[in-house]
Amino acid sequence: MSRINSLVGVAIAVAGFMIPLTAFSQAHDADGHSHTNMAVDCTNLAKPPWDGLPEKDHLQMATLQQQISALNTPEAAKAAGFMPFESSAIPGMGVHYVSAARMQDPIDINAPDHLMFAFIDGQDQLVGAAFAFIDLIDADKPILFGSELAKWHDHPGIAGAGRTLHMLHIWFVPSSNGPFAGLNFWLGYQYAGVAVPSSCWMADAADAERIQTVSFALVPPREGAQEQAPRPERTEMIAALDAAARAVDHDAWVAAADRFIADLSETERNTVSDLLGFLNMNQMSSAERDAAGIAQPGRGRDRN
Repeated sequence: MSRINSLVGVAIAVAGFMIPLTAFSQAHDADGHSHTNMAVDCTNLAKPPWDGLPEKDHLQMATLQQQISALNTPEAAKAAGFMPFESSAIPGMGVHYVSAARMQDPIDINAPDHLMFAFIDGQDQLVGAAFAFIDLIDADKPILFGSELAKWHDHPGIAGAGRTLHMLHIWFVPSSNGPFAGLNFWLGYQYAGVAVPSSCWMADAADAERIQTVSFALVPPREGAQEQAPRPERTEMIAALDAAARAVDHDAWVAAADRFIADLSETERNTVSDLLGFLNMNQMSSAERDAAGIAQPGRGRDRN
């Protein structure tokens, strides 16, 4: 199976394997530390230029962004051979554009095979890139950056038996969980035109769960679902979230978030919880899922 064909499963497999968000309270690796949406230094690793990275990584990130600066619109990306593989944005990731040509070549740190676009401030913006390759589940991953945050995740459910799709995300915009996070929860807020919460609040587990839930609930339904304008009461709640975030008022934001979440319908809550669970689980490596006792997604898995 080619690497390019395998990406399709990442975008459309959401309905195929759902687990609750609470499962990730036990998502720890063998060292006892969770790498799923791990909180990072909110001063030096919350936004570009990522001052908390090792100097070599700091320079490489700048070089990478410069190398692909001409691909900063969907039109330019398509002209260069990158094509979208989602019909609508995936919360926390946006839309992946993939180059079939680059997917056939060895990993090149200055030539990512995926570009990620998100709708911000009324236009599609290049927000990140990604590298991917299919190999054995326990295959050595290329060391593209020296930071311990630059961890590859994988998708065994869309590869053949004993194999998996290894992937590493890179963010060019402020990120809730740093430059290499699997999911960037600020995208949902930016899509809705709402100020993002303080990055420092991600260090508290309860606040982090609120931030994730609100982020995904702010993203409109996927294509095919009927999108409706928010009720006036919901609009007021969103405005309260925005005001509290702009004021960096933690208590006011928590109160606004709890009110917003309580107002979600059962269908909305279930949709957000299922999607968060699925996408969070897919940002882990197979080894992390095994260590946490989380079932591996999809087919082709025999670890015994």
